[in-house]
Amino acid sequence: EIDQFFIYYLKSKLADTRGTAQKFDKDYHRVMFDDEFNSFLSLKHNPKKVKSFLQNEFKSFTNLYAKVFGYYKEYSPKQPFVYYNSLTEMDTQFLLILSACVLNDTEEDEKIFLISRQVDRIFCLLQLQRSYNSNSFATEIYKLSSEIRDKQLAEIEPIFEKYLLTLLADARGVTVVEPIAYGFFKETGIELEKRFKRYFFARIEQFIGENTNMQMKQSLYDLVQNTGSKNGFHIEHILSENVENKALFNNDEEYFERERNRLGGLLLLKGKDNISSNNEPYKKKLKSYANTLYWNETLRDDTYKSKLDFTDMRKKHNLQLRPMETFGPQELEERHKLLFDMIKIIWK
Repeated sequence: EIDQFFIYYLKSKLADTRGTAQKFDKDYHRVMFDDEFNSFLSLKHNPKKVKSFLQNEFKSFTNLYAKVFGYYKEYSPKQPFVYYNSLTEMDTQFLLILSACVLNDTEEDEKIFLISRQVDRIFCLLQLQRSYNSNSFATEIYKLSSEIRDKQLAEIEPIFEKYLLTLLADARGVTVVEPIAYGFFKETGIELEKRFKRYFFARIEQFIGENTNMQMKQSLYDLVQNTGSKNGFHIEHILSENVENKALFNNDEEYFERERNRLGGLLLLKGKDNISSNNEPYKKKLKSYANTLYWNETLRDDTYKSKLDFTDMRKKHNLQLRPMETFGPQELEERHKLLFDMIKIIWK
């Protein structure tokens, strides 16, 4: 891990581009003494500066790195987003936090919170709007890093917003002024990476739990990471491949497949529940959603009976949640729009 620290630290303080950053990926302990970088570090043939570096920068930034690494490995309510990023493997947060923090930074904890939240936000909103390109993201992240380097807390959030809009615009080929638009989200669904789909529905589950004063039935870690056939969680199509469901879509195979694959037509189910409801008609599936996850249960009528916290959540956030005894094109679109409304709240 000490190697990882040095790589992230040197990139955060010395790399303004992806190309420069890549120089530190292998022999960073040699590259850091090259003339172009030694002008900043001043460690080459300079014992006095080396001693000062070890007593000050090294001590301060390794302590910072160790703190973030602890939040990364174990959930803390003080810094939840660092842990969330570990679930999606968004290790970019280490680079950006080290970049923004200065020696013995008085805003350190606030910067960890803000930057980890913004990393989660930019990654998720790009994914959910079918605008994430790993190559473009990796290139832009070093430009972002250079812009937030040593910045004060108040200066950081607008820079993230600028890069989010830039990445969306580049991916879509249009001018973008809002961080999320239904037109970009409308077709999003099964094509998303498996881990991210589980993470997305885990955050939806968490949102419902927090807003109804209910404990989550499964931890975020289990929902995202457990993938075994028995206890793992898998993506479930609400609409199975059967004659009854296809008739709801005018027996148009292409239309049926496109619609059933949207996020509004998907759920997260535990392995054995997923298998047992595989090809059932919707009314039978509806029964199997009882006592699974909160988002699944919002399809059922009994979820809404005598539950004041649930009613309060719907009113507070103006969410058009309702039970659905049938599930066709209209209901699927309604559920997809409902997810969009939750996204705007969770990743505002």
